[in-house]
Amino acid sequence: MHLAPVPSTPPQPVLPVAVIVADTPRSGALAAAALGAAGFTLAAAAATGEPVAAQAGGDGTLIVLLPEGTGTERLAAIRKAAEQHAGISMIAAMPGDASSSVLRRALRSGADGIVLDGELGSVLAPTALAVAAGQVVVPRALRRQIAPRALSHREKQILGLVVLGYTNRQIADKLFVAESTVKTHLSSAFGKLDARSRSEAAALILDPEEGFGLGILAISTPVPASG
Repeated sequence: MHLAPVPSTPPQPVLPVAVIVADTPRSGALAAAALGAAGFTLAAAAATGEPVAAQAGGDGTLIVLLPEGTGTERLAAIRKAAEQHAGISMIAAMPGDASSSVLRRALRSGADGIVLDGELGSVLAPTALAVAAGQVVVPRALRRQIAPRALSHREKQILGLVVLGYTNRQIADKLFVAESTVKTHLSSAFGKLDARSRSEAAALILDPEEGFGLGILAISTPVPASG
């Protein structure tokens, strides 16, 4: 009689210790319940929901950052935690209405996973498991917004002139196009930048973290002909 070999069970991955840094006991308790049920070991006091300091050390740690406040305030908290604990995986909670620009900054500031307020109980555990496996995790609804869409040459031209203070009429005259064409390109560019106004678009372009910078102004200004 030949016995079929018994398939070996692959070893289960060792989950990191979760260090919950919460501004409120409620969010801390909610996170602790979700992570505990998923098999994570919680750092001291995390299970009580009390705010705990991220006394993390080593690769076997996962920081779960649950700050309160605006998106900008939370970015500061992410940067601070990343500076204090370089190389350690981190998940951060962000406002449900955070713009794609703010979410991109959260990733660049050090977050490996993002969960939105209001979804903490349902998505924190799977997000933590994915981050523990080495993945970067963002909400599905935002997957097409995290990476900025490429601007066309004409959109860059027009945005550069917006930064220089030109009106739509002045831009149209300079580029020899109809004013309605300028408005169409601006609307498309605003959508790609997730900007709601000229001033917001200009701020994004001039922000070095967004990757546009002053170089965009070069293509809006014609190069003088050599004599």
